[in-house]
Amino acid sequence: MYAETAASSRAVARAYPSVPLRSPDAKGDLQCLFKSYDAACLDFDADAVAAFYDLPCLISTQGGNASFTARGELRAAMARVFAGYRQRGLVSASIAALEVATLTADFAQAQVVWSLSKARGVEVVSFACRYMLRRADNRWRIAHAVALDEAEKLAQPSPRAPLLRLSQQT
Repeated sequence: MYAETAASSRAVARAYPSVPLRSPDAKGDLQCLFKSYDAACLDFDADAVAAFYDLPCLISTQGGNASFTARGELRAAMARVFAGYRQRGLVSASIAALEVATLTADFAQAQVVWSLSKARGVEVVSFACRYMLRRADNRWRIAHAVALDEAEKLAQPSPRAPLLRLSQQT
Protein backbone atom coordinates (compact mmCIF):
# COMPACT_ATOMS: atom_id res chain seq x y z
CA MET A 1 0.00 0.00 0.00
CA TYR A 2 2.89 2.36 0.74
CA ALA A 3 5.64 2.83 -1.83
CA GLU A 4 8.90 2.78 0.09
CA THR A 5 12.32 1.28 -0.50
CA ALA A 6 13.68 -1.34 1.86
CA ALA A 7 16.19 1.12 3.34
CA SER A 8 13.60 3.85 3.89
CA SER A 9 11.16 1.26 5.26
CA ARG A 10 13.60 0.26 7.97
CA ALA A 11 14.38 3.90 8.75
CA VAL A 12 10.69 4.77 9.15
CA ALA A 13 9.98 1.66 11.21
CA ARG A 14 12.89 2.26 13.56
CA ALA A 15 12.07 5.97 13.91
CA TYR A 16 8.43 5.60 14.94
CA PRO A 17 8.91 4.13 18.42
CA SER A 18 10.88 7.24 19.43
CA VAL A 19 8.53 9.82 17.86
CA PRO A 20 6.19 11.44 20.41
CA LEU A 21 2.47 11.79 19.73
CA ARG A 22 1.42 14.92 17.92
CA SER A 23 -2.20 14.58 16.77
CA PRO A 24 -4.89 15.96 19.05
CA ASP A 25 -7.39 13.18 18.21
CA ALA A 26 -4.76 10.38 18.03
CA LYS A 27 -5.98 9.01 14.68
CA GLY A 28 -3.09 10.65 12.86
CA ASP A 29 -0.64 9.06 15.30
CA LEU A 30 -2.26 5.66 14.87
CA GLN A 31 -2.06 5.96 11.10
CA CYS A 32 1.60 6.96 11.41
CA LEU A 33 2.23 3.96 13.68
CA PHE A 34 0.68 1.57 11.16
CA LYS A 35 2.55 3.16 8.25
CA SER A 36 5.77 2.47 10.16
CA TYR A 37 4.57 -1.01 11.19
CA ASP A 38 3.78 -1.70 7.53
CA ALA A 39 7.32 -0.64 6.59
CA ALA A 40 8.79 -3.04 9.16
CA CYS A 41 6.61 -5.92 7.94
CA LEU A 42 7.39 -5.21 4.30
CA ASP A 43 10.86 -6.68 4.79
CA PHE A 44 9.94 -9.17 7.54
CA ASP A 45 12.12 -7.19 9.99
CA ALA A 46 11.52 -8.97 13.33
CA ASP A 47 13.55 -6.43 15.34
CA ALA A 48 11.60 -3.47 14.00
CA VAL A 49 8.22 -5.23 14.33
CA ALA A 50 8.86 -6.19 17.96
CA ALA A 51 9.48 -2.52 18.81
CA PHE A 52 5.81 -1.70 18.13
CA TYR A 53 4.50 -3.94 20.91
CA ASP A 54 3.82 -3.05 24.52
CA LEU A 55 5.18 -5.41 27.15
CA PRO A 56 3.58 -7.55 28.34
CA CYS A 57 1.57 -8.25 25.19
CA LEU A 58 -0.60 -11.02 23.81
CA ILE A 59 -0.75 -12.47 20.31
CA SER A 60 -3.71 -14.71 19.49
CA THR A 61 -4.06 -16.97 16.47
CA GLN A 62 -6.22 -19.93 15.55
CA GLY A 63 -3.43 -22.07 17.00
CA GLY A 64 -3.65 -20.45 20.45
CA ASN A 65 -2.35 -17.52 22.48
CA ALA A 66 1.20 -16.42 23.21
CA SER A 67 2.09 -13.85 25.83
CA PHE A 68 5.38 -12.01 25.88
CA THR A 69 7.07 -10.15 28.72
CA ALA A 70 10.51 -9.66 27.15
CA ARG A 71 11.42 -7.96 23.87
CA GLY A 72 13.89 -10.76 22.98
CA GLU A 73 11.29 -13.53 23.14
CA LEU A 74 8.86 -11.42 21.09
CA ARG A 75 11.59 -10.77 18.50
CA ALA A 76 12.34 -14.51 18.32
CA ALA A 77 8.65 -15.34 17.85
CA MET A 78 8.35 -12.78 15.05
CA ALA A 79 11.48 -14.19 13.42
CA ARG A 80 9.91 -17.69 13.47
CA VAL A 81 6.69 -16.37 11.87
CA PHE A 82 8.67 -14.57 9.17
CA ALA A 83 10.84 -17.67 8.57
CA GLY A 84 7.63 -19.65 8.02
CA TYR A 85 6.46 -17.07 5.48
CA ARG A 86 9.79 -17.31 3.67
CA GLN A 87 9.56 -21.12 3.58
CA ARG A 88 6.27 -20.67 1.73
CA GLY A 89 8.06 -18.47 -0.81
CA LEU A 90 6.63 -15.22 0.52
CA VAL A 91 8.89 -12.16 0.38
CA SER A 92 6.84 -9.32 1.86
CA ALA A 93 3.80 -8.28 3.83
CA SER A 94 1.98 -5.00 3.45
CA ILE A 95 -1.20 -3.39 4.67
CA ALA A 96 -3.99 -3.58 2.10
CA ALA A 97 -6.65 -1.94 4.32
CA LEU A 98 -6.56 -0.11 7.64
CA GLU A 99 -9.31 1.12 9.93
CA VAL A 100 -8.46 2.75 13.28
CA ALA A 101 -10.69 3.95 16.11
CA THR A 102 -9.87 5.50 19.45
CA LEU A 103 -11.80 3.98 22.35
CA THR A 104 -10.53 6.27 25.12
CA ALA A 105 -7.63 8.69 25.47
CA ASP A 106 -5.28 5.73 26.10
CA PHE A 107 -6.88 2.84 24.19
CA ALA A 108 -7.55 2.27 20.51
CA GLN A 109 -8.31 -0.54 18.13
CA ALA A 110 -7.36 -1.21 14.54
CA GLN A 111 -8.53 -3.60 11.87
CA VAL A 112 -5.95 -4.46 9.25
CA VAL A 113 -6.04 -6.59 6.14
CA TRP A 114 -2.54 -7.84 5.38
CA SER A 115 -1.41 -8.80 1.90
CA LEU A 116 1.41 -11.35 1.59
CA SER A 117 3.37 -11.47 -1.67
CA LYS A 118 5.80 -13.73 -3.48
CA ALA A 119 7.10 -10.69 -5.36
CA ARG A 120 6.75 -7.04 -4.43
CA GLY A 121 3.28 -5.89 -5.40
CA VAL A 122 2.05 -9.37 -6.41
CA GLU A 123 -0.46 -10.52 -3.77
CA VAL A 124 -0.66 -14.22 -3.01
CA VAL A 125 -2.90 -14.23 0.03
CA SER A 126 -4.55 -11.72 2.34
CA PHE A 127 -5.84 -12.12 5.87
CA ALA A 128 -7.37 -9.96 8.61
CA CYS A 129 -5.96 -8.95 11.98
CA ARG A 130 -7.28 -6.86 14.84
CA TYR A 131 -5.10 -4.90 17.20
CA MET A 132 -5.78 -3.41 20.61
CA LEU A 133 -3.41 -0.54 21.32
CA ARG A 134 -2.48 1.20 24.53
CA ARG A 135 -0.86 4.59 24.90
CA ALA A 136 1.99 4.53 27.39
CA ASP A 137 4.82 7.01 27.85
CA ASN A 138 3.15 9.22 25.22
CA ARG A 139 3.40 6.50 22.54
CA TRP A 140 0.95 4.00 21.09
CA ARG A 141 1.95 0.35 21.40
CA ILE A 142 0.20 -2.88 20.38
CA ALA A 143 -1.06 -4.67 23.50
CA HIS A 144 -2.99 -7.51 21.82
CA ALA A 145 -2.82 -8.73 18.23
CA VAL A 146 -5.39 -11.19 16.90
CA ALA A 147 -4.77 -12.92 13.56
CA LEU A 148 -8.34 -13.72 12.56
CA ASP A 149 -7.87 -16.04 9.60
CA GLU A 150 -4.14 -16.20 8.87
CA ALA A 151 -3.70 -19.96 9.39
CA GLU A 152 -6.80 -20.75 7.35
CA LYS A 153 -5.71 -18.53 4.44
CA LEU A 154 -2.10 -19.78 4.48
CA ALA A 155 -3.31 -23.39 4.43
CA GLN A 156 -5.14 -22.82 1.15
CA PRO A 157 -2.99 -23.56 -1.86
CA SER A 158 -2.04 -20.49 -3.83
CA PRO A 159 -3.48 -20.32 -7.33
CA ARG A 160 -0.89 -21.34 -9.89
CA ALA A 161 -0.81 -21.12 -13.61
CA PRO A 162 -0.73 -24.54 -15.27
CA LEU A 163 2.74 -25.73 -16.23
CA LEU A 164 1.43 -27.12 -19.49
CA ARG A 165 -1.75 -26.22 -21.27
CA LEU A 166 -3.05 -28.56 -23.95
CA SER A 167 -5.58 -27.35 -26.42
CA GLN A 168 -7.25 -28.97 -29.34
CA GLN A 169 -7.08 -27.09 -32.62
CA THR A 170 -9.72 -27.58 -35.23
